[in-house]
Parts: sequence; C-alpha cells; structure tokens
Amino acid sequence: MADLAAAFALFREGRFSEARAAALQLAEQNPQPFWPFYLAAVASAFAGEVRAFEEYLEQLIQNPLPEGRVYLHYLEAYYALLARDIEKALWHYLQIAESPEGWLAKALLRKFRKMKSVENPAFHAADYIVLPETLPPPAQIGKPTAQKTTQGWQYAAPAAKKAFSFKFNISQFSRTGLLVGVLVVVFSVSAIFYFYLYRGPKHVPTPISIPPLEVASSAAVMPVSADFRPQYLYRTREAIIRDFDQAKEFLRQKKINQCRYLLQRILASNADFQTREKSRTFLGFIPDLPYHEFNDNLALPKLLAEPALWSGSLVVIAGELRDANTRAGYTTYHFVAREGAQEYLLTAFRENSIPEEKLETESGKKYIQVYGRFRGLTGPQRVVQLEVLRVWR
Repeated sequence: MADLAAAFALFREGRFSEARAAALQLAEQNPQPFWPFYLAAVASAFAGEVRAFEEYLEQLIQNPLPEGRVYLHYLEAYYALLARDIEKALWHYLQIAESPEGWLAKALLRKFRKMKSVENPAFHAADYIVLPETLPPPAQIGKPTAQKTTQGWQYAAPAAKKAFSFKFNISQFSRTGLLVGVLVVVFSVSAIFYFYLYRGPKHVPTPISIPPLEVASSAAVMPVSADFRPQYLYRTREAIIRDFDQAKEFLRQKKINQCRYLLQRILASNADFQTREKSRTFLGFIPDLPYHEFNDNLALPKLLAEPALWSGSLVVIAGELRDANTRAGYTTYHFVAREGAQEYLLTAFRENSIPEEKLETESGKKYIQVYGRFRGLTGPQRVVQLEVLRVWR
C-alpha cells in the first residue's frame, strides 16, 4: 500500500491532520480498513484530539486484524489511561508483554504498578504507544524448522550401517618407523605450543554488541513546563534520532565514554518515554573495556563541567599520591592531578581483591596512576571520586 506508506510519512513529519485525512480516504477505498483507521487513530492521539481518537479506535475494534493485535492493545491501554483506569491499562499491557513489540508494555507495567494515577496522558501519547516501523507492517512468514527424529528398533528393519573405523596392526611397523612417527608428533605439538605462547595473539579483543534498537519511528520532543525542567533540551525529534544513532556509531568504534554521554543526555532530556527507555536499555550494552583496549580518555575539566552526564565513564588519571589508607576489604588513595596550571583533588577506592601494580618513576616523589570509573564529585572542593579497576603505584 504505497498510499498508506505516504500517509505514514506525513505522520512521521509531524503533519498529523494531513496524515489523518489521507488515511480516512484510504479507509473508504479499502475493504479491510484496519491500518488506515489505525493511522487515523494514532494521528488523532498525537494531535491531542481525544474524541477523534475514540471514534477511530471504535472502528479498529469493530474491524480487527490478527497482525494488528499488539498495536491495538497499545491503543486500548492508552484509551484506558485517558479514562484514568490504570488497572485496565495494565491488563492490556499484560496481554502483549511477551511479544517482540512488548518491550514498552513491560516498562509501563513496572512504572504503573508503583503509581496510583497518571497525569495528562492526552499530551504524552508518544510515551504510551508503540508504532510499527512501516505501514502496513511487513508480514512475518515463519519458516518450518527441521526437527531431528530418532527411530527406535523395528521388526524386519534393515540393519544400520556401521560407522567407518580406522584400524591398523602395530606389528606391521618397524621400530625405526615408530620412532620417526613419535618424533614428528612431538615436534608438531611443540611448534604449535610455541606459536600460541610466544607468537600468537596475547589478548582476545572485547566483542562489541550493537543493540537492535531504533527510535526513528517513535522519537518525539515532549513539552517543557514549570514542573519539568530537563537538564538538556531538544528542539526537534531529528536531533534525538541523530544522537541515538551517533551513540551506536561511538559504540562500534569502542568510544564508550562518548556513547554513554549521549545516552545519558537523552535520559536527562525532554525526549519521549519510549526513547528514554530504549536509551536506558542501550546503556546495558556498553562493556567495560580492559586497559589495553581503552581509547576514549577524558580530561578532568570536561568531567567537572557535566559530572552527571559523564557519570560511569572510564578514565585514566595519574597524579602525586598524598596518602593511602587500607581498611577491611578496600584501600583509599588520595592524590593530586595537574592539568595545565590547575590542580584537582581525587579519591580512588580499590577493593583488595584487585592487585596493586608497580609504577616505574624517575623522581623520588610518590606517584599513582588509576584506571577506573568516574563516580561523581563530593564536597565544596568538588573532589573527584573514582572506582579502581586497575592501579599502578
């Protein structure tokens, strides 16, 4: 349905009234008008026109389609939220929580089980409705999987063929031949062992898994009010999509700090609920790279400028050690790092299960280098707090 795809494109551009008008024309021409009415319903919901949404939702309920079941449940749950009926909305979310598109239903189940009321759902439709990537969604044709069957004993069944086996008589070989064979085997094993021990790869690169998440079909900019002041303000949905896609590219390049920063900026912004939940899920895909693979260090002034958005980042920082205190289970290091003419106070915490490595220094001063996780700032002096992953002293 090329015309429906064009109407859906209008919807994605934020032209909700035009998308609805195009969808209603298609509904009159189509013997199965489920998807045109679906587009008319979501366009009305995103435009905040509740009565029109109710009208087209009723058309969907009267003309159901099996492949539209999940999306219809989302709309019915949203309608229940408009009526302040959280229990009914939860029932709809439970019906679809285990489906591939049910990730938002799971998140909303966790959210609403802790809440007794919801405020202004009519102005936040993007937070509660999952949209398909295309309209109509591509048909999912399941391929039959071959099942391995085992056959038991049967009367008069032909005998099973015996597996080929290699046999030889050792008496047929001379002592010299056996000795040569043993030497060849020993030499081969030694060569393989030498290659892998001294010439083979020392480290296996950390695998990077890019999450199968996208926000192009659902990203929306939420309105800002006096009660809601986000740390970062997006002006357009395209900026949200661009940041989310850039985070994927940073992860592919193992720029894990830059990736984390963009995702945490989305979480602290006026992006819609779906996009923020996807960003929260995305954060779980960021690995802790070993020291020899780390390539995304941060300067201390950058950490102090936006500590909340850089929280959890990995850093390598060296400085002059002031003191170290060991208590039950952990060691605390206090040290000073210098960048230019500026001095910074830092505190690093090391679990005693992490070994302390030796740092070679030329001067008589005590130095320390930490590879660790940035945990924030404390006190009026804004002391940098680090969780130690490796430490050299």
